[in-house]
Amino acid sequence: MTLRPIGLTDCKSAAPVRPSERQTEKGLHRRSHMAEPEFAHVNVMVVEDEAFTQGLVQRLLESLGIASVAVAADGTDALTKLAAADRRIHLVICDIEMPKMAGFEFIRRLRFGAVAGYKDVPVVMLTGKDSEKNAQNARIHRVSEFLVKPPKVSTLANAIRHALAT
Repeated sequence: MTLRPIGLTDCKSAAPVRPSERQTEKGLHRRSHMAEPEFAHVNVMVVEDEAFTQGLVQRLLESLGIASVAVAADGTDALTKLAAADRRIHLVICDIEMPKMAGFEFIRRLRFGAVAGYKDVPVVMLTGKDSEKNAQNARIHRVSEFLVKPPKVSTLANAIRHALAT
């Protein structure tokens, strides 16, 4: 099964809505997303420089029942935190454009063994730019999934399932 990048044009509304809310004719109301039992043992690292996106992705992951979420501000920070992690990280969700060390450089270093034991960790790329160049770089760096911000909880759950299965 091949998944295509989800573009910003695929979104029905540009209005920001928290993942636990849904738009209705009478306004917003809370919606609880069922935690996925299959994710109860999964530890994830989110590598993202924007605080808003860090928080959004972390809340989405928590709503899916992810066991733990570690956050890093860029590739350099992620390499340091992976090396010092007290829990095995099973999946990395990484932005492409970040200061100090961008996403593809971070993944390149991971794939070449910069952190022992993480050479083949599954990676989901998260970006604001749905471009063929980014998709091609994702394939070159053996990225499991490529998602465009902001991800929907169901899209993120499917990407995680696919990444962990490969």
